[in-house]
Amino acid sequence: MTLLVTASTPQKAAPLVAALVACGVPAERVRTMLPEDRSEARRLAAGASGLVMGGGPDLDPSYYGEEPVPGAHLAVLPERDELDWEAFAGAREARVPVWGVCRGMQVINVALGGTLWQDLPSQLAGSLLHDLDHPDDALIHGVEVTDAGTPTGAILARELALVNSRHHQGVRRLAPGLVTVGRSPDALIEAVELSDRGWWLRAVQWHPENLVAMAQQRALWDEFLAAAEEFAGRRPGDRDGGGRRADRTGGDQPAGRDDRRSATVPAGDPP
Repeated sequence: MTLLVTASTPQKAAPLVAALVACGVPAERVRTMLPEDRSEARRLAAGASGLVMGGGPDLDPSYYGEEPVPGAHLAVLPERDELDWEAFAGAREARVPVWGVCRGMQVINVALGGTLWQDLPSQLAGSLLHDLDHPDDALIHGVEVTDAGTPTGAILARELALVNSRHHQGVRRLAPGLVTVGRSPDALIEAVELSDRGWWLRAVQWHPENLVAMAQQRALWDEFLAAAEEFAGRRPGDRDGGGRRADRTGGDQPAGRDDRRSATVPAGDPP
């Protein structure tokens, strides 16, 4: 079994890798993909057993057909955008299990046809504090489960879900095929799943890699690992870091950046 983690730097990848190791994954089975690996990202993701899309800088709004909003104070890294876009495309083609964290959830939503709030404080009236950098495990708001019938919803409904938060953007229009599992008290989408049970894809807006000591948050990682192990079992070569690339192309590819213009919604619309 080989797991891939996307991140901007080795330092940013470290907590994600540590969470996987804490859940019993041998460190040698985890590979970090950085922006300089973007040319190989699609191939590597298609051949992996699981993909973790980690947090990072803002996604360029051109990916969802928008210009930067004045005052949004965007910090973009084009090479990271390319990395995540290609990695997700490879995972999508092969139906590799995908676990999105913070920015990862936002990229997934856009890749599937959704849009983002570019800056919550300036665009979403009454929004809570969603950006507390330190300490990493500070629990600053709750998550209300909106669909306890989903696997993620069932985990979050076991007890009061309290989470950390380090972001100023969020899902605005949910992509087709995604199901809202949880929201913060200001109604921002905090957890999603793919309705297609033929492809394991789940994502959260917070940082569960910093909360793996909590049983509820550990369970989210365990679910991802169970899916990756099951997937690897169907592709035995993955156990040795290889694996065959499944022949799933055509309509499974994300739309091109220009095609995403249709996903734009006017500023001020409700989420």
